[in-house]
Amino acid sequence: MPEQPDPFELFGLEPSTPQAPPASPSPATPSSSAAETPAPRSMPAATPAPATANDGNGGEFVSVKGGGGSGGGGRWALLIGVPLIVIALFIAAAGFWVKGKIDPGSQGEEVAFSIAKGATTSQIATSLAEKKIVSSATVFEWYVKWKGGDPFQAGKYEGLRVNSPMGEVVDILKAGPPPPTTVSFLVREGLWVSEFKKLALEKFPTMDPAALDAALKNTHPSLQPAGSTNIEGFLFPATYEIAQQDVGNAQKLIDQMIAAFDRVSQAEGLPDATAKLKGVAGTKSISPYEALIVASLVESEAKVDEDRAKIARVIYNRLARGETLGIDASVLYAIQQRKTNLTNTDLKVDSPYNTRLKKGLPPAPINSPGQESINAALNPAPGDWLFYVLTDKDGRHYFTNNLTDFNRAVADAKARGVF
Repeated sequence: MPEQPDPFELFGLEPSTPQAPPASPSPATPSSSAAETPAPRSMPAATPAPATANDGNGGEFVSVKGGGGSGGGGRWALLIGVPLIVIALFIAAAGFWVKGKIDPGSQGEEVAFSIAKGATTSQIATSLAEKKIVSSATVFEWYVKWKGGDPFQAGKYEGLRVNSPMGEVVDILKAGPPPPTTVSFLVREGLWVSEFKKLALEKFPTMDPAALDAALKNTHPSLQPAGSTNIEGFLFPATYEIAQQDVGNAQKLIDQMIAAFDRVSQAEGLPDATAKLKGVAGTKSISPYEALIVASLVESEAKVDEDRAKIARVIYNRLARGETLGIDASVLYAIQQRKTNLTNTDLKVDSPYNTRLKKGLPPAPINSPGQESINAALNPAPGDWLFYVLTDKDGRHYFTNNLTDFNRAVADAKARGVF
């Protein structure tokens, strides 16, 4: 029987304990009654098994390694390791990108920024990104969720710059808007001086009424007629920012309003009204102050901008003809009442401001006209109109040059419930 190969040698493995090889058969001899036992083969434990083994017949068995041992584990390590490296690189790149969004580098110029009442963090983030204060609205929104601090207060903020670090932006917003350094004061078009006084004293409780009266009387705009103390028409309608230290200072408030009037009147060419309006009222010359009076009449009558220059033209046409202007707003000013319907008694009031009875312009403006009305008084629309009547509830007027059409338009407007 051929010798069987050692399985440990076949696969390059070592047995747990040395084993003696099987005895080799030998021919029997008459002189020996027992088989000779060969010496055991040496197999040191520290010496690896040979790569080949002899089968006893001259053939060799090839040693096969790694079919489920250490070689297979290497392949699994490779399959797992490569994706982990890719993921790690992706996380590192994402972290670098986010870091660049959180702190984008050098800052730019300061940007005015306001938060509206009720604005959400998402809306605030979008607004910050639109103004380029932060580089990403999405990253900022997540940054706020991470760091906290919202909701943020509504108001105007200072110190925010283009490319601001998000941490700095959050700190500024968490601190809230700085206290206002000014107080806003709105003066609308068409107010009488008497109405302005009431408005100012309500807005500024610390203002001395006597000081306000003195400021109104003793301030003399450049276009005011010599010797006049009537400041009506010169308190320019606008929104004024009053410094905290000047709140309640009547003279500074009036000075600020007169300065605004001067800027606008110069820009519109009011000081040159006489030259600009030459011939517009026939032979009558129109002074800058009279043009301001016309502007105040336009302000009281016009409800839409498209009618202003036409109303100015009607006023000049009637002045040229020497007719009464018939403007009811002047009667309201004369009686110092704001009401919709004038009575016969109102219409007959004896006052130089009653243009139903008195020919020509009133002696002074009847309110504070805005820039659009000043412009219309200096640039009347071309036309021969002498009458106008309210034709719809949006405030538009119908213009005509004859009384018949005027009366027909009045009847039609009444039938439609316009007035």
